[in-house]
Amino acid sequence: MINRPQIDIRLESNLTYSDVRLPAYPEDELVYVFGFDRRLEPREDIRIYTALLEYLEYKTGYRFRLHITPKTGSLVSEILNAEVDFAAVGVLTYLQVRENSDAQMLVSGINREGESTYQAFIVTRPESGLFSLDDLKGRVFAFGAQNSTQGYLIPRIMMSQANIELSDLEAYEFTKSHFETSNAVISGRADAGALQDTLADVLAKQGLIRIIARSDHYPSSGIMAGAHVPTEVIDTVRRALVAFDPNRLDGVDLYHWERTEMPNGFRLTSESAYDTLRTWAETFGLLGQ
Repeated sequence: MINRPQIDIRLESNLTYSDVRLPAYPEDELVYVFGFDRRLEPREDIRIYTALLEYLEYKTGYRFRLHITPKTGSLVSEILNAEVDFAAVGVLTYLQVRENSDAQMLVSGINREGESTYQAFIVTRPESGLFSLDDLKGRVFAFGAQNSTQGYLIPRIMMSQANIELSDLEAYEFTKSHFETSNAVISGRADAGALQDTLADVLAKQGLIRIIARSDHYPSSGIMAGAHVPTEVIDTVRRALVAFDPNRLDGVDLYHWERTEMPNGFRLTSESAYDTLRTWAETFGLLGQ
């Protein structure tokens, strides 16, 4: 019996008011709500994005409140219902919102190579007998959230290109984050899973997983604004994000920004950049989510 290490995942951790919000402001002061797609352990995501909002407050003069979508909720619905104003999202979340509104992707994240792209990796345990996508047939697979680009949409593309259907798998599950997917693979609950490239690289270097397939490069995550947000506010926030340099900030201490999909900041993007992923999402029936 192999003793496999466990990654400690606590999606149901008790989060205090101060964990999920910046300091309270007077009731009559306008505060913009900022949400995010889950990627890491909730407390880590919260600390990472709280630091970003401190930068945005410093740079724009606007006030922001960090919002964590409930486990039974939907960030897509929250943005469409004007409950969330801005959000750090993957492309699939953005496309699902865009399908039903005039929401905008303000900026796209820049990776360590200076590009606005990322990949999804298919991973397994180091000692498993899986070495290619063909080996996934008849196996248990862990996807990320159903609205995850790296955790679901891109892996579906990879499987489709390898002529693998979901029905070819023995079973599959959807986790709530990339960390939870890694836990499913490392613990043996799943034979293989789909991870964001940054986390997969770290875990592979630690000997906890083995990468068996890498996707093509696709547009990376970014920061979006709901259609209800005033144009002048969007323009101000966009300028602040483009000026954001994680390596040279005044008065703001970032928290492990290197763990995000935008370690070198942001650049402007265009709607046409998402055409390929939009076509695939339509093929898989994911835009009506």
